[in-house]
Amino acid sequence: MKTKIYNYDRLAQEEINAQIIRVKAIIINSHNEILLGTSFGTPQFPGGHKKDNETLEKALKREIKEETGITLRGKYEPYYSIKYFLKDYPDKKKNTSIEIYYYIIHTDTKYDLSKISLDPEEKKGNFTLMYLPLNYLPKYLKQNIKNNPINKIINREMLLALKNMR
Repeated sequence: MKTKIYNYDRLAQEEINAQIIRVKAIIINSHNEILLGTSFGTPQFPGGHKKDNETLEKALKREIKEETGITLRGKYEPYYSIKYFLKDYPDKKKNTSIEIYYYIIHTDTKYDLSKISLDPEEKKGNFTLMYLPLNYLPKYLKQNIKNNPINKIINREMLLALKNMR
């Protein structure tokens, strides 16, 4: 698995005292369309935070079920990851590693809004789902960067994940 690391503060692993782990799925159907979520005007691949006692795979299956209503079956391994080492984040004296693991899921199972269970923040952000053609997605992400300041980071991550699918 290829990993991209951002460590602008040059933190050593021993200096890290907090950790956030996320899983994200690039869900592709047989029409070569990607399932994309949007919340607070920010496009995102379905996924979310890993809980303390979960494996990456269990977190992936839970998050996909919660956000799309799709039940994943089978075994899944991440193909790509991005890691950030951040000094004083989110608070002073907290050095945090953020790890995001990307998976490719091929399925023609449609998302089912009647089976999703969004958290209050996702509801507040008007979380929606849509399919976009894979070949159009990079252009869409680049055009969307200006819609929200966080899009610059999240869209860059998504573009890297797409680039590394090949």
